[in-house]
Amino acid sequence: MYVESAMVPDPTTTRPEVSFERLLAGLVSQSKSKAAVLDGEGRLVGVVGIHDILKKIVPHYVGLDAKLMEVMHAGYFGERLVRLQGMTVGDLMSTEIDSVAPDDPLIKAVSMMVERRRKALPVVDDDRRFVGLVTRRSILLRVAGATGLIANPQQPSST
Repeated sequence: MYVESAMVPDPTTTRPEVSFERLLAGLVSQSKSKAAVLDGEGRLVGVVGIHDILKKIVPHYVGLDAKLMEVMHAGYFGERLVRLQGMTVGDLMSTEIDSVAPDDPLIKAVSMMVERRRKALPVVDDDRRFVGLVTRRSILLRVAGATGLIANPQQPSST
């Protein structure tokens, strides 16, 4: 089995110049957790998602001291979210990207996901052009469907 057989249909994509507000609206309205960030030629330049937004909202030191969490007021997270207005996808995206090729064995994608704790991997061609996305769910559905463990696998989701 190969990666291309487990790609999700219609994965969410965006561009680095897209505003934070437009990204947020798109992720929420489509019930997606991440988007591939592409340049003008369709090459993968980053990945952006809810995790990247939350990293900007919550200071890295908060989890180190429980007392800090206790003194934050109820509106803290909303205030921090509003401060992201004016930022772009390029400001928020992760550029250290693990990816796979469509003709890679599916086990390679699974190994990368497990080792690096990834929920999804972009699929790119030899020129780094984005061709799709595989998720843990899409892989499990593909394998379970192929082995007959589930009769009618649902269409994979890109979240």
